[in-house]
Amino acid sequence: LFGNKPYINIRSTFNSFTPASISNKLREKLIGFYINKLKNNPELQDKVEFEVLYTCYDISFNKRSKELLDAGLTQGEINELKQGLLNLTNNLIKNSKQQIKEDMNYVFKMKSLREHVRKTVKSPDATPKMMLKNAKKLLDDCKANGTIQFSRLARLAFIGNIILKSMVNEKLIDKNFYDSFLNSISTVAKKMNDDFDMFIQGKMNQEDFLKLYGHLRPGTYDITSQRYDKNLGLLKNVGILNVLKSDASGFYIENKVYNKISEIFNNHGLNINAKEFFDFAKSALESRELSKFEFTKSLSDAIELIADAGKSLGFSRRNMSQLDVTSLFDYVKKDETEISRKWKEIIENRLKEKEMNDNVILSPVLFSERDFDVISYYSARPNFITQKKVEGQLVDISRSSNTGNLQLRGKIILLENGDPGYDWIFTKNLAGLITKYGGAASHMAIRAAEFGLPAAIGCGEIFENLRLYRSIVLD
Repeated sequence: LFGNKPYINIRSTFNSFTPASISNKLREKLIGFYINKLKNNPELQDKVEFEVLYTCYDISFNKRSKELLDAGLTQGEINELKQGLLNLTNNLIKNSKQQIKEDMNYVFKMKSLREHVRKTVKSPDATPKMMLKNAKKLLDDCKANGTIQFSRLARLAFIGNIILKSMVNEKLIDKNFYDSFLNSISTVAKKMNDDFDMFIQGKMNQEDFLKLYGHLRPGTYDITSQRYDKNLGLLKNVGILNVLKSDASGFYIENKVYNKISEIFNNHGLNINAKEFFDFAKSALESRELSKFEFTKSLSDAIELIADAGKSLGFSRRNMSQLDVTSLFDYVKKDETEISRKWKEIIENRLKEKEMNDNVILSPVLFSERDFDVISYYSARPNFITQKKVEGQLVDISRSSNTGNLQLRGKIILLENGDPGYDWIFTKNLAGLITKYGGAASHMAIRAAEFGLPAAIGCGEIFENLRLYRSIVLD
């Protein structure tokens, strides 16, 4: 953190994406190439897995790797990298069925602790200290059975998407084929849309709907944001909507296309045919979304317990948002008066710090100490979803405190960053979506592609200018 701005160590991240089988000398040359490429093209910072790094083998490798030759790598080193990526990709896809099954089993295991905690804290004897202890249990369980598993599943989903995009780049499939495949995938968001449709038609009651989706909140990790089951405005003011539908029937592979894809894969050394690849990509994308949906149930319950413990001790959600896990859980052994005294002291200091840090402006990517003195912004290149063109009024829901009463039908929505807690917007028949942050395979990019919703994901600083306009053309 610099001020209150979070940064990620690029060198560590890039190292983690290099195949374990390549030599240290080649690894160093590759990392140097990656960092230089990002320095020269900082607008690629949210597209590194697609446009900077070589994280898996795809069918654009031979054409794309010419840039490595130009950067001083030898043909032998490029062949070494190619073989390393090919082995890695083949192994991951080959073992994916078993890996996905194992990871999802861990994620579903979290349900039993959640249910046990809910019963425990419902007791009239539940004290703030008991709530905090149970919140810690849930967060530890997230760490053990949710986040690692999700990151593995997300990695597989990225690989599926990278290979798909390379198929479009090499004209093996066209953009319509790519869009219809993503639209055919059945995920939690589609199920939520179907259930919301049932709810507004009176075929599902509010209690049953909230039992399934009540844990979601706009801003998954934000204690100041109310969950669906405590923000019933999100479910009000709706009539019968033409809710966006997925279209599994729209995706069909003709035999000649199927055979051509299988043949090209074989020529490249990928040990899969077309059917196996599309099954893998579908399963990885669906599991990524389902695992996130499941593990955020425990996360959401933990956040509510922390908020409730704070409320019992006289602290608001905004106060509680200033505490980190150390402040929250290290004082649990002390008595409640001492906890209140310590928290009050920390919160007052943090709020003063926050007021100062909110005025700090920094570059989105920092390469040297000089970047703290000279703040440079680049022109972001959005990730466009679908090939549609729409025009509509803009509604900025990031700055609205009462999202439940907004009329969103036919509007283009501005959203700083999207996570599962914002999935309710897809039930509102939007015309389009624009976000400030997010990459080509981010949550909202996948969502928009699923529903065929025109979107510009990750617009960077352009986003701030858009807030000045009433309507816009999204092309």
